[in-house]
Amino acid sequence: MKKCTTPVLKINEAYKILTWNSSAEIFVRENFNKRLATQLGISKVFSSEISKRFKSDFTSGDGIFHKLYSFSESENLKILCSPCLNENGDVEAFSICLKLVDKNDAVSPENIIQAKNVVENSSLAIFLSDPNGPVIEVNKAACRMFGYTFEEFKRLSREDIILKNENLKNALNQRNLVGELRHELTGKKKNGENFPCEVHSVIYTNHNGEQRTSTAIIDISDRKNQEIIAENSMQAFQSLFDYNPDAVYSFDLMGNFIDFNETALEFIEGTKENAKAANFLPLIAPEDKERVLNISLKAASGEIQRYQTNFIGLKGTRRVLDVTNFPIYVNRKITGVYGIAKDITRQVEIEQKLREERNMFRAIIDYIPDHIFVVNQNHEIILTNYAFYNNYLGAETEESSLGLTPKDFFPEKEVLEIIDDNTWVMNSGVPIINREDIIRDFNDKIDYTLLTKVPFKFGDNKKGLVGISRNITEIKQKEEALELLNRELKKHTEELALSNKELEQFAYIASHDLQEPLRMVTSFLTQLKKKYSDQLDEKAQQYIYFAHDGATRMRQIILDLLEYSRVGRGEYQVVEVNTKDSVSEVLLLQKRCIEAQNAEIKLGELPDLKVEELPLKQLFSNLIGNALKYHSKDRRPVIEISAEEKDIYWEFKISDNGIGIEEEFKEKIFVIFQRLHHRDEYEGTGIGLAICKKIVDHFGGEIWVESAYGKGSSFYFTIPKQF
Repeated sequence: MKKCTTPVLKINEAYKILTWNSSAEIFVRENFNKRLATQLGISKVFSSEISKRFKSDFTSGDGIFHKLYSFSESENLKILCSPCLNENGDVEAFSICLKLVDKNDAVSPENIIQAKNVVENSSLAIFLSDPNGPVIEVNKAACRMFGYTFEEFKRLSREDIILKNENLKNALNQRNLVGELRHELTGKKKNGENFPCEVHSVIYTNHNGEQRTSTAIIDISDRKNQEIIAENSMQAFQSLFDYNPDAVYSFDLMGNFIDFNETALEFIEGTKENAKAANFLPLIAPEDKERVLNISLKAASGEIQRYQTNFIGLKGTRRVLDVTNFPIYVNRKITGVYGIAKDITRQVEIEQKLREERNMFRAIIDYIPDHIFVVNQNHEIILTNYAFYNNYLGAETEESSLGLTPKDFFPEKEVLEIIDDNTWVMNSGVPIINREDIIRDFNDKIDYTLLTKVPFKFGDNKKGLVGISRNITEIKQKEEALELLNRELKKHTEELALSNKELEQFAYIASHDLQEPLRMVTSFLTQLKKKYSDQLDEKAQQYIYFAHDGATRMRQIILDLLEYSRVGRGEYQVVEVNTKDSVSEVLLLQKRCIEAQNAEIKLGELPDLKVEELPLKQLFSNLIGNALKYHSKDRRPVIEISAEEKDIYWEFKISDNGIGIEEEFKEKIFVIFQRLHHRDEYEGTGIGLAICKKIVDHFGGEIWVESAYGKGSSFYFTIPKQF
């Protein structure tokens, strides 16, 4: 450029002069020096009118044009502007070739092509041709770009180097209309390869009046590739933006939403129109606003920020979001924030629930009195409960127990057994449940423990176990004492059973043997009264009556005792009994008494039972007999007999409206020989209810009475379904 006689300047996009050759100095209105080089602009080289037109042509032509400007009254200035490419093919500057042309001379653009020392160094492929005819001149860049020699170019038509299609047709129509074209077309190389190119062509008339075409072509393959890459990247980004399951959005520095995907719109809870009118900050929960604002300011200053926040949509739905914000750069300036937000509400809820469950678990194990501990595969404690670290170790905190091993608690022999035991549990995966162990401490003190060990795995398939130890030393001591008492009780029970059996046998034999003498006494008293009645005075008659009555009552007592002793001796067979039939038989036997008292009997539904039938009849007979005996003198006796089914037994009820029983006697009436009335009022031996209780006890049930004195009584007894 320095040796070129044509004035040449090199400028950047801001119209600042980068360098020049000596021929160009004639256009400068002040002295050049290297200090002023980068400070000098086009406005210092040309007049304001030329500068204004130059900038307009430069902008509209992307730095590629050749124009004729009025320089003075007698001269025009011809300017050819073209880009300068670096070794990577990128535009690094623009060269300006200048030539003064006399306004009276018809100087044609051939002069530009003929200035080979300038044009030949241009990176543009430059052609001079007839508008529709052969090539007249080309530069070296054109030969390199298309692969043809100059001589070959002369034999080629336009369609040989530019692909004929609709784009070419439109471009030529444009040039025919306005005299020039600027279009992206497809070039054709000699080797058959097509490439995208940008074509700048102008039709002019030379000084001979001939029409010529000046054309500059730039290979824009790299630019197109970059555009394709950029477009693919943009499409990929847009797909990521649109179809991301997370919310993707952007907002300006004021917090106003610019763009958002469907997920973000779902979070915002609005239409696209009102969402775009929304600001992100009011959607942040009140408790998080100040913190999020400070974080967003950092993102707006260039920092990438990640945080969690509570977000409230326009309809009030509350979410917890995990947010990452990035600054948006345009021309190296931050213009807004781009962000991605993930809905972690469910995750936060789960984490909260896990924390609550852990706290609950912690509270539970700390209040369990058993010693709970967790050890790893190195037999080191990694967790204990309060009972272990405080009650057992006497420590204030759990940390005091962590990392301890059996060596810290037991003598060597015990340690080896415990470690072997733990290892077996962890390796086999088989738990030990409630095993009784005897352990010794360093002082040789023996304790009994109930031990449970459960294996588990955690982390990277690491092994461990959960242990639960309960000191049962005191329980064992009580069990031993209880066992001793049970042995003694069993011995006494056996002795008592033997004694009772002997007593029952004695009572049976005695009552049986006593009946004969009493029968003789009664018989002789009867004979005495019969034979000597007329010889005895009233006093003697009374004595005979008392003796006979006493013997009769004595015989009845003996019969009742005999019956009492028979209960539970297993003399009767267990059979299927229709209870209602049995009660009906009892009522039939007592028909005379019932009719004499004009008693009303109400008999409900009664079940079938598997029991000893005769004792059951005796039970009903005694209770019904009592109800008839102890009736009220001022009202008709009413007796109700019923049964109610329970889970495992039947509950029977015999109620009356008789004289009732005072509260203090409710328990005593079931004791043998207990009478509440004088025999002159109500006859009897005081054994009947005792027999009832013994029968019910034999059946495995219970008997009791509910009564209101003067109003009547209700006797209840139960009989198990399985006797």
